[in-house]
Amino acid sequence: MVGPLTDLFAAITKKGTPMNSLPRGNGVPDILGKRMQVSMVVHDLEQAALIWSEHLGVGPWILIEDGLEGRTFMHRGRRSDVQMSLALTYGGETQFELISQSNDAPSPYREFLDGGREGVQHLEFWPEDYAASCRAIEGAGFRELSTIHVADGTKNASYYESPASVGVVVAVVPMTPYRHSYMSAIERLAATWDGTRPIRRFPTRADFLASDDFASVQPESGSAGHMHAHQLQTGERFHGV
Repeated sequence: MVGPLTDLFAAITKKGTPMNSLPRGNGVPDILGKRMQVSMVVHDLEQAALIWSEHLGVGPWILIEDGLEGRTFMHRGRRSDVQMSLALTYGGETQFELISQSNDAPSPYREFLDGGREGVQHLEFWPEDYAASCRAIEGAGFRELSTIHVADGTKNASYYESPASVGVVVAVVPMTPYRHSYMSAIERLAATWDGTRPIRRFPTRADFLASDDFASVQPESGSAGHMHAHQLQTGERFHGV
């Protein structure tokens, strides 16, 4: 573990996070979870996805046109009407995300692009205990920059400004059953990808869950796979986008 990740873990732990607060098997506090996402903010989402798929062999990209799906975006303490699309895929166990914002509403993505930058903007983690992870990160001096909330007001994602040595925004997101379902499907699609259809476009995550792409990588294939998707859409959806 080198570079930003080394600095990130050092920044979180140097302020004395109790070793028993978020334990894992080797005694080191499991603050961020075992998986991560590398998120890139770009002007042209499809062009960026094609660079990764055609030149680097990473794909397929599941493109979601409505990235927020009715959730509330808060940036620097104020509500912001962010409109964004995103695309997801995997390289091994690491998830890659591309984000493109289509309006000028205040957000960490807009600030990044307006600063003349493009590319890796944040690292995202999915801890088992979301609230405890947020407390640990804030206790280490990371400042909450943006949050996303579902319809009942529950916080669904947190973005943090990090110390200069980390160099990127750090996002912490609860891993809900809904998220796990579509992310696992995308990971399986990437693991078996044959190079065809590098970009697969859907209006929402629910549309992906109802698709043949999703059903094709479920343990229960065909109608059973679609039934599983329907249960996720009608049950967990708005608490786990």
